[in-house]
Amino acid sequence: MIVPFVKMSGAGNDMILVDHRAGSLRAHEATFARAICDRRFGVGADATILLEESARADFRVRFFNPDGSEYALCGNGARCIPRFAEAIGLPGPEYTFASDSGTHRGRMLGPDAGSVGMPPVREIRRAVPLEIDGRPLDVDWGDIGVPHAAVWVEDVTSIPVETLGARVRSHPAFGPGGTNVSFVQRLGPGTLAIRTYERGVEGETWACGSGSTVVATLARARGWAGDRVDLRVRSGSTLSVDLTDTTEPRLAGPVAWICDGRFPFAPEPESA
Repeated sequence: MIVPFVKMSGAGNDMILVDHRAGSLRAHEATFARAICDRRFGVGADATILLEESARADFRVRFFNPDGSEYALCGNGARCIPRFAEAIGLPGPEYTFASDSGTHRGRMLGPDAGSVGMPPVREIRRAVPLEIDGRPLDVDWGDIGVPHAAVWVEDVTSIPVETLGARVRSHPAFGPGGTNVSFVQRLGPGTLAIRTYERGVEGETWACGSGSTVVATLARARGWAGDRVDLRVRSGSTLSVDLTDTTEPRLAGPVAWICDGRFPFAPEPESA
C-alpha cells in the first residue's frame, strides 16, 4: 500500500505523522513504524504518530517508537499535531486530542511554534541511589505517563550520553521496563541544559518534550526554578515549560514542517 505522511520536527525531535482515520494500517501499526522510522531504508524519524477518530475528543493520537513499541505520549510530537491537523482540514486553531496518557489541548503559536497541555507528573522519586562502575549519580525520577530519570551534572556537554544513558536506562532501580534518561545542567535560575537518552529509540534524541516537562517539575521541586522553566535541548532550540497550572503543565517550543510524501509499505503479520 501507499501511505501518505508528513515529517515534522519539534525542536529537533523528528516525527512521522499519518492521518489514520480510515484505519488502513490496522494490525500493522508496529511494522509500519519500524519501516518508516528506519534511517537507512525508510524515511527516518524518532517516532511515528497516528491520528485516529475519537468519540471523546477532536481526534485520538497514538505514538510508536522506531522499534515499533507503542507508548503513551511524546511531548514534542504532540506540539506538532495542531499544525498537522490543520493541514488535513480539521478546524482549529485549538485542538483537543486523546492519547493513552489522557486528553490534551494543543495549539499553534504562529507558523513555527506550538504548545500543548501535558499531564502532570504523577509520581516523583528524589535522590534515587545509583552507582555505576563505582561512581555515584545524583538522580531524581518522575512519571508523566512515561518514566524519566534526571541525572544532575556539572557539564552536560561532557557526558557520554549513549553509553551512560544506556546503563541508567536499564538499571534495576527502574524496574524491568527501564526509564528514559535526561542529563541536566543548571545554567541559571529557571534555565537548564538537557540531553536525553530515550528508550525505544535506544539512543540520544535531539529533544524530548515529556522529559523536559518532568525535568522542569523536578527542578522546581528542588527549588532551582519557579513556574517557568526554559530548557536548552541538544538541537540548540529552547523548550519552555509553564508549571503555573499544576493540573496541566504547558510545553511550548519550535515546530518545523520538513516534508510530506507517500511511503510504499508492504504489511507483514505482527508477531504475537
